[in-house]
Amino acid sequence: MKKIVKIIILVLTLIIGSNVNAANYQIKELIPIDIETSIHTKNFSYKEFKYTDNTITFKGIKNLTKETKPISISVALFNSDKKNIGTMNYCGANLNGEEEISYTISDMEKYLGEDYKIKDVKYISVLGDNIKCRITGKDDYLGQTIKEIGMAKNTEIDDDSKLLIKIMMFIGGILLVLLVYKMLFTNSYNNMDGEDVRIGYEKENARLRREREEELRRNPPQPKEIKQEKSDEVIKEEKEAENEDKNGTDLHNLYK
Repeated sequence: MKKIVKIIILVLTLIIGSNVNAANYQIKELIPIDIETSIHTKNFSYKEFKYTDNTITFKGIKNLTKETKPISISVALFNSDKKNIGTMNYCGANLNGEEEISYTISDMEKYLGEDYKIKDVKYISVLGDNIKCRITGKDDYLGQTIKEIGMAKNTEIDDDSKLLIKIMMFIGGILLVLLVYKMLFTNSYNNMDGEDVRIGYEKENARLRREREEELRRNPPQPKEIKQEKSDEVIKEEKEAENEDKNGTDLHNLYK
């Protein structure tokens, strides 16, 4: 039993010892020099690489696609203050689909800014797989921190942003098709034309006129009551006075 325990302890010690310098880092994350790590992108797997003595050594770079692609990567270099002092946009030999090879990129000093030396490099950061194979732009981020750099200018848009753009374009395309269909094959947008607007008003006015006529036929207006301004007694007195005046005229006396 003790022998088995010793064997287990030995195996664990060997595993821990072999990975003491290994660590897991992500894209756009600072990696101290001499630390070995692996990073995967959509196109490449960069396996067990580290920066040492002006050189980045990869135990393996694998093309994750089925197409032949040039080996490419973008790596930013940082000083002890974690400020960018240069950027390597690398594009090299072709790698067949699903092929994997060990690889070394040397002479990193040529990717530094004018005022910096190779001894100033204390951290590196993989910005992306540089799938567009850009080879310029070493001074793009000088003086910036990794947070200030954000999305690298020389890499593709990340997958989430690509998916969002595709969804928005798809929805926009559907809305455009529906709009064109309604304009060409339905009457939904007829009133966008001035003549159609006038025709619409004429039809509405005719409808309202018919409704008013039907209402008048159903409920004809009652004749207005003649308002009598003088009372019956006053009218009687005025007639009597008129007759009295006629009896007193010269013509009336002539015929008496």
